Amino acid sequence: MDILFTDLDNTLIYSKKIDIEDKISVEIYDGDDNSFMSRYSYELLHRLNKSILFVPVTTRTIIQYSRIEFGILPRYSLCANGGVLLENGIVSEDWYKESLSIVKASRNEKQKAFNFLEKDKRRKFECRDIYELFIFTKCDSMESVVYDLKRLLNTELVDILYNKDKLYIMPKALNKANMIKRFLIKYGFGKDNDIIFAAGDTKFDISMIELADIGFAHKDLKINNKNIFNDYEGLFSDFYLEKIMKYIKE
Repeated sequence: MDILFTDLDNTLIYSKKIDIEDKISVEIYDGDDNSFMSRYSYELLHRLNKSILFVPVTTRTIIQYSRIEFGILPRYSLCANGGVLLENGIVSEDWYKESLSIVKASRNEKQKAFNFLEKDKRRKFECRDIYELFIFTKCDSMESVVYDLKRLLNTELVDILYNKDKLYIMPKALNKANMIKRFLIKYGFGKDNDIIFAAGDTKFDISMIELADIGFAHKDLKINNKNIFNDYEGLFSDFYLEKIMKYIKE
């Protein structure tokens, strides 16, 4: 079976800041519409879901992910950068226990980062140890924070990733490509003539996009690979879902 592994925020779904002419609300937070899909992408996703396996792969927590309403329930979803697996909306405890084992080697580096950030005046949000898998917070003067963390931490064990003011200390072993490999082995997918598609918009997604047979990268994400597409106009989700639809019809 062909599979689509896709990031969510700014890849498949978008905040109210993004101008989408014809859109559908897919997330309500504190009583307000928080995230949207274009109607075209929403309809394409529903059509694709009948013939391929749709697997969201996100850094969102379970609670954050559960707010999203695609109008379909994905059979599998990977949250917390793949450290948590949901099967029909239910957490796989075995998967999570294995994830904790996978990140064990980076525990000391995560703790050092947590202690450093707790005291740092540039931090503007609480430090969170997400399911004991990775550290998350928000900071001002991000480049200087990252510089200091790179001097403090063993970057062979952890990645220091950021997106605007959001900061993540992520175990290298907990990257999206590794989690997808685990998933494919666990369920026996990705064999024979199965096509693996992947789409994303940030550095978190590069490993996943490069792993795929056919990858789709946001045009702001610079990846040079003959099997990766990032030359498009308009909304990213409209582009890659339409492209996948053409592939599976061939």
